[in-house]
Amino acid sequence: MSLDRCLMLSYFKLTKTKNCIKNTYRWFLPLFFVALGCTDNKGILTKEGTSGFQLLSHQETGITFNNQIKETQQRNHLFYSQIYNGAGVAIGDINNDGLPDVFFSGNMVNDQLYLNEGNFKFKNITQTAGIASSPGWSMGVTMADVNSDGYLDIYVSRNGDSMNPDDRVNLLYINNKDYTFTESAQLYGLADKGFSTQAVFFDMDNDGDLDMYQVNQPPDPRLFLRYKIPRSRAIYHRDKLYRNDGGKYTEISRKAALSQSLAHGLGVTASDFNNDGWTDLYVSNDYDEPDFMYYNNGDGTFSNVIDQKLKHISRFSMGVDAGDVNNDGHTDLITLDMAAEDHYRSKTNMGSMNPKEFFQLVEWGKHRQYMFNTLQINSGEGNFYDVGNLAGIAKTDWSWSGLLVDLDNDGLRDIVISNGIKKDIRNNDFLNKVAKKIKKGSLNLLEESKDAPSVPLPNYIYKNKGDFRFKKESKEWGFDQPGFTTGIAYGDLDNDGDMDIITNNIDAPAFVYRNTTGGNFLKLYFEGPRNNLFGYGVKAFLYYNDQFQIAENFVSRGYLSSMEPGILFGLGKEKKIERLEVLWPDGKRNIIEDPTPNTSLLIRYELAKTNERKERANTKMFCGMDPSSIGLKFSHKENEYDDFQEETLLPHRLSENGPFSAVADINGDGLEDVFIGGASGQSGRLFVQQENGSFIPNPSQPWEMEKKSEDLGCIFLDVDNDDDMDLFVASGGNEFSQGSKLLEDRVYINNGVGEFHRDRDILPKKYESSQCVRTSDIDKDGDLDLLVGTRLIPGRYPYPASSFLYINDGGKYVDKTMEIAPDLTNIGLVSDATFSDIDNDGDMDILLVGEWMNITLLENSNGHFEDNSEKWGLQSTKGIWWSITPVDIDNDGDEDYVVGNLGLNNKFKPTKDHPLRIYANDFDKNGTNDIVLAKEYKDSYVPLRGRECMSNQMPYVADKFKDYHTYASSKLTDILPTGRIENTVTHEIKSLESIILINSGGKLIQKPLPTEAQVFPIKSSLFGDFNEDGHMDILVVGNHYGVEVETIRYDSGVGCLLLGDGSSNLIPIPATKSGINIPKDSRHINLIHRPSGNLLLITNNNDSLQMYRW
Repeated sequence: MSLDRCLMLSYFKLTKTKNCIKNTYRWFLPLFFVALGCTDNKGILTKEGTSGFQLLSHQETGITFNNQIKETQQRNHLFYSQIYNGAGVAIGDINNDGLPDVFFSGNMVNDQLYLNEGNFKFKNITQTAGIASSPGWSMGVTMADVNSDGYLDIYVSRNGDSMNPDDRVNLLYINNKDYTFTESAQLYGLADKGFSTQAVFFDMDNDGDLDMYQVNQPPDPRLFLRYKIPRSRAIYHRDKLYRNDGGKYTEISRKAALSQSLAHGLGVTASDFNNDGWTDLYVSNDYDEPDFMYYNNGDGTFSNVIDQKLKHISRFSMGVDAGDVNNDGHTDLITLDMAAEDHYRSKTNMGSMNPKEFFQLVEWGKHRQYMFNTLQINSGEGNFYDVGNLAGIAKTDWSWSGLLVDLDNDGLRDIVISNGIKKDIRNNDFLNKVAKKIKKGSLNLLEESKDAPSVPLPNYIYKNKGDFRFKKESKEWGFDQPGFTTGIAYGDLDNDGDMDIITNNIDAPAFVYRNTTGGNFLKLYFEGPRNNLFGYGVKAFLYYNDQFQIAENFVSRGYLSSMEPGILFGLGKEKKIERLEVLWPDGKRNIIEDPTPNTSLLIRYELAKTNERKERANTKMFCGMDPSSIGLKFSHKENEYDDFQEETLLPHRLSENGPFSAVADINGDGLEDVFIGGASGQSGRLFVQQENGSFIPNPSQPWEMEKKSEDLGCIFLDVDNDDDMDLFVASGGNEFSQGSKLLEDRVYINNGVGEFHRDRDILPKKYESSQCVRTSDIDKDGDLDLLVGTRLIPGRYPYPASSFLYINDGGKYVDKTMEIAPDLTNIGLVSDATFSDIDNDGDMDILLVGEWMNITLLENSNGHFEDNSEKWGLQSTKGIWWSITPVDIDNDGDEDYVVGNLGLNNKFKPTKDHPLRIYANDFDKNGTNDIVLAKEYKDSYVPLRGRECMSNQMPYVADKFKDYHTYASSKLTDILPTGRIENTVTHEIKSLESIILINSGGKLIQKPLPTEAQVFPIKSSLFGDFNEDGHMDILVVGNHYGVEVETIRYDSGVGCLLLGDGSSNLIPIPATKSGINIPKDSRHINLIHRPSGNLLLITNNNDSLQMYRW
């Protein structure tokens, strides 16, 4: 055991009694600290137990708090819509006896305080403690040592339907150190009179004391209908920031540059998101106003960076928490919304997302808001990306609190979610019934409110499996008791080294859950500087067995609630800890070598030192650079076109599939030049490389004459065998009807010095929406033939399109598809293809991928191509495939293939046993193509889209199903017209994983790419030995922003570098090490060779280029 650790532990023992006598201090740590604190690591016993919880009855615990709501004529959910928003719970040791106590906020009932007497026995001391029973509506609660005396005080945020500000004044209970409290909010300057929800105490200016951020909101929307609320009252409705000035608080919201928007805030959490040493804030807002993400500028001001850091957010944000989900040292985020997991509830309780309303909010600068939970992962490079769908936590019904906490002590933060609203106030049938009665003037609000559906729901627990994978364990862990839970808090109530849970329930006693888990741990308490004795804002770094954890000591988390102060690290079976580092807000550190597992440590600020930690140099593999700095000034500008106008039920836009790039030496100077395609209405651009590595626009740009066409796939090739590079550009998109001349592909002939002209007679006359083009000498006559992949039939998704093989006959191309590759006819929606000698027989075979297509292999036999997909093991491989790239990843001399699918970060979740299906037909016989996506639910298939969306496309649906209940209860066969399903285009997908196909023994073996590469649709891949270890590596890019508004847009991709080991294994490298950070709607990646250093060029839809060098 290290000398420093023994000295620290000895110092604790020597000073504990002194502190307690001097100040009746709080440092009564659990007895196992003394018993095990100096045990040698070899003697550590693993903490035994079974992952899960035991729900204790109120008879066992003595906790009888019940947040009962009694509706009246003046207080019901039709008159006061927030009546069931609930209240919070706080856990903290109020008497410094080492046992965490519990405070409950009450809405229509009094707040209650319970003293922990040990062994999960609690005593209600509300009356003797002086907790007020004054009228009011308590919501949030947080514990903090406001007056810096070493005892936790209690701050209550109040709300309600009263128009009298004095009825809403927040309460500050100062701890008298004798089990009693004195309400002192006015004295300390914290008597906020807003419609308050929650507060967070944190050190905003690193001066050693606690400042406070108060979340407020305007009055309940229904109150505006009942009262004339003067504009002057808006001062109560905004969030407030209070600075601690010598123990009293001063409101500095405007000085601190906080938003003056009137937002319906519900949650707040504090964290240092950008690791700059200053505490930042995230505020979750309900309704239209987007969440606030305040980065601390370090000068007393904050900047709302939500637009820059997050690509999309929750629509009706409830609770919020921050924590490091993947143990990479960067703080991640979870926000909660109210999308139902269950099909029936999702189709009855939630209205359809309105595209007009959605984009109106976007236009107004109110972000892209989707009605889903989000799990935002911090890339460490200044941006976040949402993996909520990948993690499986995006839809948990009407959820309030989401907490990131290690519940099974395995070292990974799990997720616990509180769930349920007492009345389904957004039930569509109920609302329609109320609307009809309002029109008739026969509405009795109280009686009608009683008729709203009421369905108790279980809370959720998700076990963190690593790699953004979570498994729902609610039932297995005994956490599935139905109810209406709002606030939820965790703390080690029995000091056994794991986190127990207490909830605040509406119309039911609180749930008290005893954690029964095993697993080793390390528990930290803090003795901070004089004005922050509990060490709020402290960061702790734990190092062990090549693993790493980071945690922050903040207590306001989730929804309206406060956690036990301190930090608990789960260690699993680890018995050896290498080092613990504790960073205080002012930059001082404690470093403890070899701390003992299964102990509690008191970390004292007094022993901290300055600048102890040496920052490691971070050399990144790739370095970003501005393309315009070397002359590549190009920004793709997508033309306006609404794909959903005619095909409302399309899963995503088909008109936004470009741009692509092509690289070649076009003028014979030995330097590679680059062409970048344009959108419809925008010309592509050819840039010529100069000797110094810069680029200039080529004087010859004849494609400007065809800029009405949409440029998609492009390739340089020698069409006429004159030893220079000509250019083929595919014309595609969804905005032009089949047969339009704007869909004609184009060939531009090079005169040898970079001057081009279009030759209209080279290609067969085809007017198809093509996307990819590939070349090979199919007939082995010394010139290049063409494979042209048709992407779609405009207006006919997902009807299969035909692709083509053109044979070069003396510089003219002849369509030989039916003669040598008839299987290309009606092959499908081809997005990409490659020529490859898959069987090493000396000729080139063809692999094609596309939407709703199997990966298709056309094997070359003496110049004729036959579909041998099944022979190679490619049957049942339908997906939403975007790309395929050949690469010998396992160094065995044949080509393997990286195949980019939609990925796993989406709402569809197909499996082998429960495929995703699509049906297409003119179901209502009105001349338009109708698309129906369907999933399995209770052994039958049901539509993914709701009654409103379906009836917009097919009006008969609303006529056939008069209410939402009937629609939600019906199978797809009941919804679609009798006899029409049999004649539809139908496909089913069993997996959306991106994969690598390993070429082995005449079979293509599917192997999923790492999870990090499943976060986004892979649109393009590039291979190379990027780390120069002799093995092929892969860089993948993607995203697809153009989706319908009920689907979260695919914007979570930042690119991903996968390092190969020569045996088909791929290791994902984080952006902080690779340097790759491409948070755009990427389409294509290409390599440009330069004498001064090679470049990676990434083209992005409706955006500028990105470039990296290495």
